[in-house]
Amino acid sequence: MASETTERRLIMTILMVSTLLTMLGVAGLIMGVSDLSLAPIPDDARDYYEEEADLTDIQIEIFEVWASNPYRRPMAAANVVVSGLVLIGSFMLSWRRRPAQWWIKQAVTAKVLWIVAYTVTLGQHIQRSLTASTLEEAGTTATAIVGALALFGMLSIGLHVAAAYRATRPDIGQFIEQSAKPRA
Repeated sequence: MASETTERRLIMTILMVSTLLTMLGVAGLIMGVSDLSLAPIPDDARDYYEEEADLTDIQIEIFEVWASNPYRRPMAAANVVVSGLVLIGSFMLSWRRRPAQWWIKQAVTAKVLWIVAYTVTLGQHIQRSLTASTLEEAGTTATAIVGALALFGMLSIGLHVAAAYRATRPDIGQFIEQSAKPRA
């Protein structure tokens, strides 16, 4: 009875962690493909939005700065790759493949490195590109915007690391080894 409960708990843990990793991987793929397919922005970024959209100058300028980031496309391509690795790791975990834990460690490490690189490159571009007059008008600073960007980056890193930590625990590894089908 106790082993059934433990087995059930481990199966539920694998399912939940695999689902979280799948969602993180899919979100990264969608963002990467979206960034890769974004056409050059028009002279006035308001043309991207409907007439009814009530946008402030700072919102338009932040969009223009984000879209003009020279590292946007290379970082988007890297995001597609590392998010695909996270997605493959989640599938391997749900299928209980032996190399799943190793794969997830490598994929999450790559994704964390990508998050740090993306946050740093976009933060530097924001610091260099936003004009002081627009920021003063909005009542904010470039440092505050970069701080919010860093906060979102830390949240994403936390989610990835927490999922990887749980997926690579020894009890999960033992369960995968015991339930893995021997190859003929």
